[in-house]
Amino acid sequence: MYRFAWLLTRSVPDAEDITQECFLALIRKREFFDPARAQLRTWLIAVARNQHLQRRRDLAREDGSVGAGKVDVSDTPDEGLIRLERAEAVRRAIETLPPPQREALYLFEFEDMSLADIAVVLEIEPNAVKARLYRAREQLKRLLAPLQPDAVPRSEEADA
Repeated sequence: MYRFAWLLTRSVPDAEDITQECFLALIRKREFFDPARAQLRTWLIAVARNQHLQRRRDLAREDGSVGAGKVDVSDTPDEGLIRLERAEAVRRAIETLPPPQREALYLFEFEDMSLADIAVVLEIEPNAVKARLYRAREQLKRLLAPLQPDAVPRSEEADA
């Protein structure tokens, strides 16, 4: 829950608050959870997303208007640095995705949620989830192409 809340907010205090609100919602509003409709985890992630969206709406009304990785000790210093640089490039690329694509990608890749569960969380059709995942992956391929070992810089392609 916390990881998803942090992905949405990029703020430790906000992610902590949202995580706490999710579990309070489970205690206070347990009648809204229907195990026939979704798994508990799916329901809690939907609650977290709704909490985040509500906070954004509240801030917009008030304003009138939205980690470092660890190095494996078996790595050489160069390998560790390269790994950190690639992880940072991937993180930055994911952050450039539109929020709907970023949410779908995160839930599918990092939370191992099914398309049906993601559709429940995002309140869209499973085919829309597939489309968001496809667009997110295509964008990431374009953004991360220079990191591929066999990637040839554009200027060298023109010279060949």
